[in-house]
Formats: sequence, structure tokens, C-alpha cells
Amino acid sequence: MPLIDARADYQSAMVDRLAYLVEQGDKLSVSEVQSLIGDDPAVLKHPATSVLANGIDSGAVWLVATVLNPTDDAIMRRLSVRTGWLEQVDFFLLTADQPPIHFVGGDRVPVHERSLPERLPSADYPFPPGETRLLLRVETADPMVVPFGFSSIATNHSREQSETAFYSFVYGVMFALSAYNLMLFASLRQRRYLFYSLYTASFIAMTVSYNGIGMALLWPQAVAWQQWAPPLLMLCFTSSGLAFGTNFLRTRRHRPWLHRSIQILCVASFALLGVCFALDEQGLALRLAFLFVPVFTVLMLYMGVSSWMSGNESARYFMLGTLASAIGASITALTVTGTITYTRLGFYAVDIGMVVDAMLLMLALADLVRKNEKGRVAAERTAQIDLLTGLDNRRGFLPVAESFWSLVTRKQRDVCVAMIDIDHFKEINDQYGHATGDRVLKEIAGELDRSRRHGDLLARWGGEEFILLLPETTDAEARTVAERLRYNIERLRINDRNRTIRCTISIGIASRHSEHVTLDHTIAVADEKLYTAKVQGRNQVSMGRTSDGLQRSSSTHTA
Repeated sequence: MPLIDARADYQSAMVDRLAYLVEQGDKLSVSEVQSLIGDDPAVLKHPATSVLANGIDSGAVWLVATVLNPTDDAIMRRLSVRTGWLEQVDFFLLTADQPPIHFVGGDRVPVHERSLPERLPSADYPFPPGETRLLLRVETADPMVVPFGFSSIATNHSREQSETAFYSFVYGVMFALSAYNLMLFASLRQRRYLFYSLYTASFIAMTVSYNGIGMALLWPQAVAWQQWAPPLLMLCFTSSGLAFGTNFLRTRRHRPWLHRSIQILCVASFALLGVCFALDEQGLALRLAFLFVPVFTVLMLYMGVSSWMSGNESARYFMLGTLASAIGASITALTVTGTITYTRLGFYAVDIGMVVDAMLLMLALADLVRKNEKGRVAAERTAQIDLLTGLDNRRGFLPVAESFWSLVTRKQRDVCVAMIDIDHFKEINDQYGHATGDRVLKEIAGELDRSRRHGDLLARWGGEEFILLLPETTDAEARTVAERLRYNIERLRINDRNRTIRCTISIGIASRHSEHVTLDHTIAVADEKLYTAKVQGRNQVSMGRTSDGLQRSSSTHTA
């Protein structure tokens, strides 16, 4: 019979210091276990590792040891099994000539009815001098993972604090990501944010149902719900992950057969879970849920890799994130089923992997948003540019001009607007054709752009008209700029199929001389001055002030 020194204060699991036997058939009583051991001590097995892991629905297990207190005083120790999903854990303590002392914990017992109202099955017992027989019965349909602890209450409390800090970090990250994406969905109405929020939220719900936090804090009396919550929430987690993946990678458009297959698979998994519930086959439901996890992982990886290879650069974050969660889930699955040696890192690998996955998927969403925003800005900019001349069009000019106008109005500075029109442009189109007319427009636009001052705002207003905003410019300075533009265009020679085309322009200028004058009014005055220049013979500059209406003007240089 294994012997434990009651004075020992074990910092970690120590199942390898106990013996165990697996219950076969009907449930055994304490006396029956004692008899079995007395009749044949070889019935006991000795674990090779510090944590016993027997897999899903593997039957109840009894752990047995003798605790020796060689002192004259009782020694208080906390006995605990640090797995939150075990259905029932019974602690039996037997001393000579005393009836067995029984403590109980586990998900099948409401929190207030447990011997210690803790999330993990635990018992505090003052071991008296001498020998005490310890029997521990563990029963669950979930993976049988028994990290038995034997320590002082202070050591146990310290371990609880470290676990609380770890889960606080994990759930804090996941909750923040879930809430943030839910707000993005509410504002943008894009379903990928909703599915991502559901994905992270369902992971939180799934893990709190498994680690005992859910029952301890959220549903302490809901024993039936606690039994079925893990498989249900596992399917919700995997299905919401697939929903996010198919939406993010647009499988409905690019791989419709895969999209339909995933939808059918998700519906079928929930239907099978419903059948398991109707038949009260919790173990079968858990096997279904655990089977769906690797299927989910393979599908997520396949979607990520194939989308990345198809040229979707954002899929690299998706693929790396899925790979991180897949590795974490695989390590934890191998750990809890006993395939690999139990370690705390292995036990929590799924949580660590999921945090990495969530962060990388958030990067994927951010990368997608960045590309969409870049495309939107490029499209808006394209809509603001005149494709023939490369200058801003009216849509691109007005917002910038309004900003300039507001600034100079507040500071009471000078500003002018010039309207420019190509003289006799209709005759050029009629004589040379529209293709040549377009080339003339392009050449004149280029010359105007080269001749303007740095800081002046030039745009094609429409047809053969251009507009020029001249900030920080007096009437005299505006006339000088306009004359230079008119002169440079007059000297311009445009060669077209061995033909030389010469053009002139007429310019109307309006300056702001009242703080209440708007940009629209100033443009209207400049347009009237342009009409005046045309009437007076073209190839000239005509000026006016907005404060004077349309009565005052002057002109220079008639061709």
C-alpha cells in the first residue's frame, strides 16, 4: 500500500504516490474496495506519472493510499483534484475504530452541497496521529484526468491565485476582442465581425464550462446543464469558427462546394448531439464533440492554406492563427487522454494557442480592413480625378477649396478665383476631330499645371473650362499669375500629325473683399468675368471684386 507522509506539502500533482484500480461493472462501496485490496493487493495499479489520465468515458477510478502522521498533533491538509470537469469526486478517510469520513465534490453536485463550495473537488482534513486510509473515487464521462493534490491550505491557495491570474489574462483578452468586434459589427454591419465575436465568446463559454468557473460563478445549481454544456459549447465554438472562416475567406463565392459541405457538417453535428441528448448518452455526445475538433482544425487549415495560395494575403494570419490553436488543442488533447506525459503547460496549451489564434485572426481582420480602406480611398481618389487631364475634377476640387476658403476667411486674408476657358475649342473639335480635341485639352492642362504657382489649386471644371484657386493672393498678384498663364498658352505649339495647333485662353478673376462672401458666389463672379473676357475679344484677363457685384471690371491685352 503506498504511503504518504502527512507532513509533506506537495507543490504539484502526486498521483504517482498512490495506487489505483478501475471500477468494473457495478459501483463499488468503500468496504468492497477494502475487501478487494485485502484479498488481492495485486488488484492495485501504480501510475507511472504524477497525473492519472484514462481518456473519455473510461469508467470510475479509485485511488488508494495510507497517510502517516508520525507526530503527536493533527496535521491539516487540503486534498484536491485540480480538474474542473469531473462529475463526482468522493473522498473517504478511514481511521481505526472510526466510521469513514466522507467529502464530496464535482459537477454532479450543486456548489452549496459540496463539502467545500469550491470550483474544484476539494476537502480539508486534519490528519490525526497514526495511519489514515485514503480512498478517492472519481467518476466522469469526460476525459478522466486526475491531478491529485496533497498540500497545505496556503500552498493550495497560492496555486489557485496563479490559475486565477492565468484565466483572467486569457478571458480578458478574449472578452475584449469579442466585445470590440461586436461593436464593429454594430457600426459596420459586416457579418465577419459578428462571427468572430461569437467565435471568441463561445471559446470563453466552452472553457468556463470545463474548468468549473461557470458552475462556481454562473450556474451553481444547474447540474443538468453542466453535464451537457461542454459538448454543446464545443460544437458552438467549432461551428462559429467555421462560420467566421467561411465568411472571412468568402468560400461561398470562391469554393461553393466547400461552403455547402461545411454547412451540412455543422447542421449534422448538432442533429447528432440532439439524438445523444434524447438517448441520454453523454459519453457519446462528448466523443462526437471531441471528434469534431480535429475535423474543425483540418477544415480551418485547409481554407487558410488554399486561400493564401490563391493570392489572399490576409489568409496568412488566418492560417498561422489556426495553426497555433490546432497545435495547442492537439497538445491538450494528447495530455488529457494520457497519450503524452501530463504537464501544466500541456494542460493549458489550448488556452495559450487560442489566445495566439485570436490575436492573429484580429490581425487578419485588421489587414483586411486596411486593404478595403486603401481600396476605398483609391476609388474615391479616382472619382475625384479627371481621367483625361490628370487634374482634379469638380468633385475633387470643391472640398479642398472649401477648406482653403474657410481658413482665409477666418484669418481675413486675400484669396482669388480664376475661371479659364479655351478659346474657340468647338472649332478645334470640328476641324481636327474629338481625338485631337482631347489631346489639346491634355496639353493645355499640362501647361497650366506647370505654370501655376506652388500652392495654387487647379482643376478641370468641365468641358474646356478650368478653375484656379489662388490663396494669399491680391488682385495685382492674381492678374500677374493670370497673364503668365495666358502668355504661356499663347506660345504653346501642339503638333498633331504634322499639323501645328495654336490656342489661346480667356480668364475671368474674382477676388474676395468681404468676409461674408462665399466660395460659390466668388466662382459665379469669376464666371461672369470670364464671359466679359470672351465678349471683349478673348485671349485676355478680366477681373472683378465680389463686393462690387458685376459692375466693375478691367481687361488687358487683346489678341
